[in-house]
Amino acid sequence: MWVPFELGRPFGAPNNPEFQTKVLKALLKTLEAESGPVLADFDEDAPLSTADTGEEQEAWACPIELQAPPPQTEGDAAAMEQALLREISQLRPWYELSVEQRGRTTVGVSPLDIDGNASYITAFLGHEWPASPSEDMSQIVALKNAYEDMRAWYFEAVAAQPGKAAGTSNQVTDWFWHETTAGAVLKKLDETCRESDDAAMRAFVRFLLLPRAVTKTVGDGSDGYTALQASD
Repeated sequence: MWVPFELGRPFGAPNNPEFQTKVLKALLKTLEAESGPVLADFDEDAPLSTADTGEEQEAWACPIELQAPPPQTEGDAAAMEQALLREISQLRPWYELSVEQRGRTTVGVSPLDIDGNASYITAFLGHEWPASPSEDMSQIVALKNAYEDMRAWYFEAVAAQPGKAAGTSNQVTDWFWHETTAGAVLKKLDETCRESDDAAMRAFVRFLLLPRAVTKTVGDGSDGYTALQASD
């Protein structure tokens, strides 16, 4: 089922269970077709938030004053690791509050905790790549999982802060990639790994690391479609 929502929000507006349930029921209804495949359109736009309508809302301002990301210079992997760990320490109470409020987390694809993921990622900025933390994962798969967990951890942490939950996903994305040490580390990782002799690593950073919005002006997300797939 094709839905006309902002990319990254396949069920429409966040914190709107009634509308999300409506989308889910429409998706499940496609299973009633006598034959397939079925391609259906959801022709209703997601409800607008106060951020979209311009109504008065709580300022989208972080009460934690994060330190500026360290300079992206050669040979500073250890410094960037320490800066990233400090930033995670600052955000940890917000992540824990987010888990408490939601009763769940999407973090956990990596066998490492958030500090371990930070150290594992920054180790790739050095001269020798670290070994995979799991025998079941290659270095690149472990790096991908560490990256996904760290990004999810940050997004969940910032959602618990006053004013943040009302922000659009583009605002949160812009904050993560341009105002945090985590974003600076990942951009440095992209720069470093693009010069790697490992074809798989180059493919990872080319297609799976930095979103296009990081290298271009962040758009409004209204020019794309998201597909939801129902399976029995």
